[in-house]
Amino acid sequence: MAKSERKLFTVHGSIQYTADDKFLYAEKDGVELRLDMFDRHYYKLRPYGNGIILEIDGLRMHLVKDFKSPLDYSKQVVRELKIPTTGSFSALDTCMGLGYTAIALAKQQSINLVITAELSEAVVALAKWNPFSDPLFQKESKIMLMPGSIFDLIKNFESETFSFAIHDPPRISHASELYSPEFYSQLYRVCKTGARIFHYVGSVGVSKGRKIEKEVASRLESAGFSNLRYSLRLQGIFGTKP
Repeated sequence: MAKSERKLFTVHGSIQYTADDKFLYAEKDGVELRLDMFDRHYYKLRPYGNGIILEIDGLRMHLVKDFKSPLDYSKQVVRELKIPTTGSFSALDTCMGLGYTAIALAKQQSINLVITAELSEAVVALAKWNPFSDPLFQKESKIMLMPGSIFDLIKNFESETFSFAIHDPPRISHASELYSPEFYSQLYRVCKTGARIFHYVGSVGVSKGRKIEKEVASRLESAGFSNLRYSLRLQGIFGTKP
């Protein structure tokens, strides 16, 4: 689509964003970028409703069904974790993406630190161009971004560190290690007694009869988590470390 035919999406600081049906573009100081890139996989930002989503190899990295904005999903997950309004707590967001979950956690008054991990340098680069990801990179942010795989990083965290954890990994065929007993054991270790968690599982495999949510629930239970509850709308499992 010609530049003249695109719609103005938003203006953020010195950057003007325009969009067509497939891509988001950023223009700064007369230089325009289409916000997509290749790095072993194909990554791109694209508008969705009033927000921006990340796609990898053509697959949406956000649950948008039944939500007006991709940010609303993360807000609902955090809301259902029932974080107290008083106190001081640390939270873990295992897979950053565009950071919407980490940002929603950091907005909670009683959360003093959110640690989030991201393996892909391409995702981090695109997040820096995403106006909705700004809180990740602000100087006074509560969010600490750790580059690398959470599968390795979590082994260096102290035990009993986090009061809340959100695990939103890639699908199991792309990152089976993040669904392994070893990882769940580490997740249990770094959670405090009474910690509440949410594990996104999605709906992959349902059409073939595979119940991924039951497999994940079984592994979480084996790791020690209890009070497991599946949310159909959020396509994930809530649980507690007793």
